[in-house]
Amino acid sequence: MQLKQSLSAFLHSKGFLFIIAFFVILAFVPLLFRDNFFLTVMTLITIFAIYAASWNFLANSGQGSLGHAVFLGIGGFASAIIGSSISKATVGFLGTTQMPVGGLSVAILVLALLLGGLLSAGVGLLIGLACVRLKAWYLAMVTFGFSVIAATLSSQFDSITQGINGYATTTLVPKGYPFYLLVVLFALTSISVMYFIMNTRMGLAFKAIHGNEAEAKMIGINTTKYKLLAFVISTFFAGISGGLYAYFIRLIDNSIFSPANSFLPLIMSVIGGLGTVAGPIIGSIFLVSIQQTLTLPSVVDSLNGTLGSYFPSVSNVGAPLSLLFIGVVLIVIVIFVPKGLISLFRKFYNYLVSEEKSKR
Repeated sequence: MQLKQSLSAFLHSKGFLFIIAFFVILAFVPLLFRDNFFLTVMTLITIFAIYAASWNFLANSGQGSLGHAVFLGIGGFASAIIGSSISKATVGFLGTTQMPVGGLSVAILVLALLLGGLLSAGVGLLIGLACVRLKAWYLAMVTFGFSVIAATLSSQFDSITQGINGYATTTLVPKGYPFYLLVVLFALTSISVMYFIMNTRMGLAFKAIHGNEAEAKMIGINTTKYKLLAFVISTFFAGISGGLYAYFIRLIDNSIFSPANSFLPLIMSVIGGLGTVAGPIIGSIFLVSIQQTLTLPSVVDSLNGTLGSYFPSVSNVGAPLSLLFIGVVLIVIVIFVPKGLISLFRKFYNYLVSEEKSKR
């Protein structure tokens, strides 16, 4: 009965309506531009919005992770290998030369992504059982250590993962708008589920632990149990985003376990707004847009021509400029806008509302 009430309240909440409206707009925006680069950027934004939201979900339970790339990579490799294995078996059963793209291939991709997410969550469960009792930043350092271990293990079992040269994924959904729509649906579902959980009794327990773990224990909350649940749920969705990323770029290698990918969701969440629904999405839009824009040939040529002399040791100044810009933005936000860009949007919205009321 209580679950029914929670679900009803969730479906009528402003947060859920925002998620629906945002992703409906997101689904149709590429149709207005019909540009491959724009579609690529939008796809990456949506994939990393899931990834950042999964990290933010974990942070809402008072835990930190500096090795979330472990689960991104496990989900990516597992989904790619499972999808390829099922496709080969299906091709053999049908007696065709290649996997026909259609309803069956979409079902195989969805199954591969879910299984990849479950495997990622399984590893998350094992790691969580080993170190969930650690304090936030000790846990963060342990997860960072596991990301290093994961890259090494992938190299050692290269006959399975092909992580050194890269594992090529099977084409199950055509790249472009069809794949983008699938990504949007996964993002809508993933972020909605995480938001719903945060508005249930489980979510209240997460918030209590985040606020003060000692007090949460005193009022009868099993902090170990709920922290472990948060860790498993977070790693499941991180695995989903890893699978989507692998199928989008059509190749996955050991670089997915890099420290940069572990810090990405943290940076996105801080820029957008920690602990909010929209924060990871805003952070993903901000960060991915900058990184991808600086890879455009016209932008690269312009930057090399004007600023190349200041970076004599690199052939493309876009990468160091991107890092410099992100670093400056992070410093400014942490010092002057600690609640993230979402707080600026809220202030602007409240200003417009107050102006409208004053006119009346």
